[in-house]
Amino acid sequence: MNAVWFNGQFVDGALPLDPHDRGFLLGDGVFETIAVINHKPLWLDEHLQRMSQAAAELGISFNAEGLFAGLGAVLKKSHAQFEVLRITLSRGKTTRGLAGSGTSFSLLITLDGFEAKNLFQSCRLKVSAVRRNEFAPSSRLKTLSYIDGIAAAREVAADADDALMQNTRGHVASSTVANILLLHGNDLVTPSLNQGILPGITRRMLLNNAKSMGFAPIEKTVSLEDLFRADAVFLCNSLRFLRPVTTLNGEPLGKRSIDGLGDGLSAMARKHCGIDPRALM
Repeated sequence: MNAVWFNGQFVDGALPLDPHDRGFLLGDGVFETIAVINHKPLWLDEHLQRMSQAAAELGISFNAEGLFAGLGAVLKKSHAQFEVLRITLSRGKTTRGLAGSGTSFSLLITLDGFEAKNLFQSCRLKVSAVRRNEFAPSSRLKTLSYIDGIAAAREVAADADDALMQNTRGHVASSTVANILLLHGNDLVTPSLNQGILPGITRRMLLNNAKSMGFAPIEKTVSLEDLFRADAVFLCNSLRFLRPVTTLNGEPLGKRSIDGLGDGLSAMARKHCGIDPRALM
C-alpha cells in the first residue's frame, strides 16, 4: 500500500479503529474509488460530488476541508502511472440505535497500486439469483453495504468473471461492480437510474459524450433478451473502464467492436490526465 490517511494523519500498520464505529459494525458509510493516472485522479470532482450528495442524503457529516487536505497529502505520495485512490467515510460512533446520530465521523483515504493490464479486459457474465432492490438507497448510493454484490459474485465465481444482477422486477440492473451497456445499431443503451443501479461516473461520461462519438444515448428498461439481441454488451466502471462481455450464462453475445467507445473514453482520460491509459497496459 502506498499511503494510508486516517482521521487527519498518515498511519503505518493497523488503524486505530473505534470498536463502536458504525462503518465497521453496520456498513454505515459511503465510499469512492478513483483511478489515478499519471499522478492525477481521474474525474475527481465528479466522484466527490457523488460522495457528498450520498453523505448528505444519509445524514453523514464530514469536514470537506479535512478531506481535501488528506487528498492533497496522499496524492503527493503517488509514484506509479496507474493507481487506485479510495475515500471511505463512516458515520463513526453515535448514540445507540439504528437512527442514532453523531458527528464523530471516520475518514480513511488510501492509495494503492493497480494492474493496468486489467483495463479493457473481456469478461463472462452469469445471472445471479441475488436481486438489486430498486427501491433501496443501497442500490443507488455507493455505500459500505456491499453484501448483495459479494453474495452474487461468490455465487457465480466458478462459472463467470462477474455476476449480472437483475432488479426485483426481473429487469437488467448491473454487474456487482459495474454498469452495463449495450450497442444496438447506433444506439448506446443502458438501464435507467430507476432500475436499481448506481449512477456510475464512467457511465455518465459515456452518455454525455455519446453523440460526439456517433451514438444515440438511451436510458430505459433493459431485459435479458435485449442483451442477447444486442450487437455488443459491455461493462464500465472507474477502474477497468470498458469490459466487453463475451458470454452470458455460457451463451455467446454480440461481438461488434467497441473500440470506438474505447477510443473516446481514452481520449477523455488523456485530456484529463495527460496520458492514454491504454499506453500503460
